[in-house]
Amino acid sequence: MAITNEKPSKSNKLTAKDWLDMAEGELSKFGISAVKVEPLAKKLKVTKGSFYWHFSGREELFEQLLTSWRVRSTNAIIERLSDANFTAKEQLRELFFLPHKNIKSINGGALELAIRNWSQHDANVKETINEVDNHRLKFISDNFKSLGCDQEEAEIKAYRFYYTMQGYKVVGINMDGCHLEKVFNTLL
Repeated sequence: MAITNEKPSKSNKLTAKDWLDMAEGELSKFGISAVKVEPLAKKLKVTKGSFYWHFSGREELFEQLLTSWRVRSTNAIIERLSDANFTAKEQLRELFFLPHKNIKSINGGALELAIRNWSQHDANVKETINEVDNHRLKFISDNFKSLGCDQEEAEIKAYRFYYTMQGYKVVGINMDGCHLEKVFNTLL
């Protein structure tokens, strides 16, 4: 799903999703301090009243931002990979290469980093980050167990795999598929 902060939905009525998309774009580019009602309204070319039609306040917008990010960046991906007829190695490969396939959407690494930075100053966001990390790590660890690793080895490999994958995504290293394939194979 591509998230942009260019234009509101095609109809003349702004939706909550339009506000969320704009807020996510601003968060990705400038951090949580840029996600304020009045500047968002100006960028969307509407009054602040439109915001309050959809949200009770900034806190609700923030909650929906985190929920949307969690669903798209974790739950939906794990569900899709789990439902596919993939082996454990294929699931891990798809997961590892996913950040490199999503070129047209807002930089996932930038959004991930912005949310992680936000979590340094907000305990609720930190809790969400911990839940997301644990969910992702369990999925990865379960795949390593399916490949024959015992619990301890699967957990260690999951940490190494996850931190490498996150590092590539957050740092924004662009490497060709051949190099990424070599890195992926060293993680198995």
